[in-house]
Amino acid sequence: MTVASAAASSGPGPSPSPSRPTRPGGPGSGSPGSGSPATQWLGTVGRTVRARLLAPTLTLVGVGALWALVGAWQPAYVPGPRAVVAALVDNWSMVRANASATLSGAFKGWVWGNAAAVALVLLGAFLPRTERPILRISVVVYCLPAMAIGPVLQALLPGNGASVAIAALSVFFNTLLAGVLGVRTAPRAALDVVHAAGGRPVTQTLRVRLRASLPSLFAGLRIAAPAAMLGAILGEYLGADRGLGNAIITTQQQMDLALTWALALVATVIAGAGYVLTGLVGRLVAPWAGETVDLTPSLDPDADARRRNADRPAPLRWARTAGAAVTSAAAVVGLWWGLIIVFDLSDLVAKTPVDVWEYMVSAPKAGEHRSELFSALGTTLQEAAIGFVAGTAIAMALVTLLALWPAASQALMPATILLQSVPLTVFTPLMLTMFGSGLTATVVIAGIIVFFPTLVTVLDAVRGTPRPMVDLIRASGGGRFAILVKAQLPTSVPALLSAARISAPRALIGALVAEWLATGRGIGFLMLRSTATYKYDQLWSAVVLTTFVMVLANAVVTSLERLSHRRLGSA
Repeated sequence: MTVASAAASSGPGPSPSPSRPTRPGGPGSGSPGSGSPATQWLGTVGRTVRARLLAPTLTLVGVGALWALVGAWQPAYVPGPRAVVAALVDNWSMVRANASATLSGAFKGWVWGNAAAVALVLLGAFLPRTERPILRISVVVYCLPAMAIGPVLQALLPGNGASVAIAALSVFFNTLLAGVLGVRTAPRAALDVVHAAGGRPVTQTLRVRLRASLPSLFAGLRIAAPAAMLGAILGEYLGADRGLGNAIITTQQQMDLALTWALALVATVIAGAGYVLTGLVGRLVAPWAGETVDLTPSLDPDADARRRNADRPAPLRWARTAGAAVTSAAAVVGLWWGLIIVFDLSDLVAKTPVDVWEYMVSAPKAGEHRSELFSALGTTLQEAAIGFVAGTAIAMALVTLLALWPAASQALMPATILLQSVPLTVFTPLMLTMFGSGLTATVVIAGIIVFFPTLVTVLDAVRGTPRPMVDLIRASGGGRFAILVKAQLPTSVPALLSAARISAPRALIGALVAEWLATGRGIGFLMLRSTATYKYDQLWSAVVLTTFVMVLANAVVTSLERLSHRRLGSA
């Protein structure tokens, strides 16, 4: 999910502009025929409630009715609401105990991940030269699939440490980017005033930049709430002795479908509550925040540097890009090695870059090792790619529908925004029950994970099409379809590519989760087998290979996005 969608759904927006004073009952009164201030206030509140709550309420009612219909049609796969509620009531003590364990891990991860992100935001604000290296390393962290490092964390950390660590990693990237973007949006005039008054850069940061970053930062923290819940449950999938993730797997294996759905519903409610509560706190702390905060431009850490170097010779630009890539790789390797040394991790479990190099390149059986790794990776990438394409295609089809019939957007978007707060990977065991353990289940899981961020990001771009372009097509006699084809879809290409950068790692995570839990193939299953057989050199090699592929995919999509911006004249 993007931070734009988080802020867009953040509860009551800015209050309406005050009307000009008029006589009671006049055009500016709260309701016809009444000039009472109380009546006007009640009228404003009523209109706000209808605008903000009516559509989501109707959407929830519609989803509930659809659920009941599907449950009556296919009770073997989808238990109805009444059966799920009954299972929840009958097993409440078990559900509460497991929910408490998951919530504890999610909260700890939320605190640690956000604390690390905010600390790095402050470091970048006080020392601007550190911002680009921080962002480059954070991109690698973002491209590191949680399920890929889960077995490593499980082997290294005691208790629910793996669950907490994955939750922390799940929230880190979005919060970091939100904070960096907020710091960058500090008004230049305010910074100049502080400087003219004798304020130092530290004073500018404390009094201007940090305040300016609050709306964006809270938008990131809002997304972090369901992300932490998802990370904690993923960690529990790896083999925790308690928690919602462990309970979901157990009830699925016992074929207690109603209780499995009840557990997934509880996870959804907790994630949604965190999403809403964080948004409310953000509105209280930063009430001046606008309706949307768009993070997608800041996903490229070198965008500003490229704009500054645009007039330099091409060989020099290429050399600087290559140097940045080498520096980032060296920093990641140094951090990897340093963590092993600082925490004195066991040689049996923690493998160094030299160990991975030996396993994949210089060992006598390195060729066999590479063949096994690449074969498993190819299976996973194929499944994730099919799901990615399917999810993107369905999202674009729905974008077309909503652009041609705007009234449908008001009915469907509340449900879409609501579902973005749902940790969708929680429903992976349910998807496996419904679709089996073959290719279909993995594609459906990856496609659903891709669908929502793509829909929201691209639809937001379609709605933001420059008005002059739309007016010109209308003046030429073009209708809604012509506007869509000639203006809205072309200008939304950068947003589509931004969404691809967000959703591609998620599609891979979905495929890895499916492989880990049921399919028995792909690099996810290879990691599971490596953990069970103590082949940690193979496990670390699989993690490195998967991460490298994701970083490479991110770089390719970033280049395409940059090209699309240039073609549209926006970069």
